[in-house]
Amino acid sequence: MQTREFNLSPILVVDDHPIIAEACRVVLGDVEDVVAARDVPSGYQAFLEHRPGVVILDLTFPGEALGGVDLLHRISSDAPLARVLVFSMHADASIVASAIKAGAIGYLLKDSAPDELPKAVRQVRLGHRYVDERINLRGVPLPDHVEFGKAATLTRREREALSLLGQGNAYSAIAEELDITPRAVARLVKQARIKLGIRRTSDLLRLAYELAGGADGSN
Repeated sequence: MQTREFNLSPILVVDDHPIIAEACRVVLGDVEDVVAARDVPSGYQAFLEHRPGVVILDLTFPGEALGGVDLLHRISSDAPLARVLVFSMHADASIVASAIKAGAIGYLLKDSAPDELPKAVRQVRLGHRYVDERINLRGVPLPDHVEFGKAATLTRREREALSLLGQGNAYSAIAEELDITPRAVARLVKQARIKLGIRRTSDLLRLAYELAGGADGSN
């Protein structure tokens, strides 16, 4: 059973100002392949076509106040473990929280020092949450964040159980497939949940769906 992996490159920049994509190419000098899109529809198509290692996304587009959040929802629906860094002028905590809840891993303000962008991209690429230190999210409820590296700590059985769960199987069906008891399946899922630090069932199911190759139909 195979799981889809994101490439380390290209990096997809979705911003209605072409100069932003060019600036990213300059600042991210060690990244040769930067793909650019100027609106939400083309950004979504570029994501589906290139399956980028990191998406650098603005939130506001002409005629769409927070179109970037809509795109985040679409990307997260297709690929729950996609690595998205919001690069925006908006520092309001409620907007930042909305972006993170929609699926962003990182959030960087556009007036940051040039060396902050490579740092943010590096952290997001590794699956670590990165939020501009000037943004105050204290007291703002945020969803659980799954560190991608932690998925490597799962045993083969735990991954198999989650993958089958992501395909929509009940515990009884998973037990039959793995030749174990439903109680043993529940134990595997619980162990995986603890290792990954996941509390919400919805987050667990999103990860299970990704492990099942649900974003591209592979298994």
